[in-house]
Amino acid sequence: MAWNEGTDASAGGYSSLFRRPSYQNGVARIGATRGVPDGTSAATPLWAGIIALADQEAGRHLGFVNPAVYTIARGPAYHRAFHDVVTGDNSVLWPTGVFTGYSAGPGWDPVTGWGSPDAQYLVPLLAHAARSGAA
Repeated sequence: MAWNEGTDASAGGYSSLFRRPSYQNGVARIGATRGVPDGTSAATPLWAGIIALADQEAGRHLGFVNPAVYTIARGPAYHRAFHDVVTGDNSVLWPTGVFTGYSAGPGWDPVTGWGSPDAQYLVPLLAHAARSGAA
């Protein structure tokens, strides 16, 4: 479930400055600008650890992995490499009313992205993508 405690919730949404990168082309619920699901707090060190493990398994620095992550998430390994978060939203209650955010849903969404990664499956897939030149 997307994190939401009424007056505090996950971030996420769409950039007001940057166009959609090519690796996000064709992803449901992404418009003309970059989708930016929440990537702070616990997610940042979690992803740093996953990338460090994938770098180690690949035997080299993977560099910019976003295209490989999106390729993996669109493929047959999606439900092994990610736990899809399909419930919750990032709406918040303000003294002046509700600020309506975005809802989590099947596949990619602007609150939780592809969902929570499962390093046991994702790390070898990222390392393989590096060996094949996709990362």
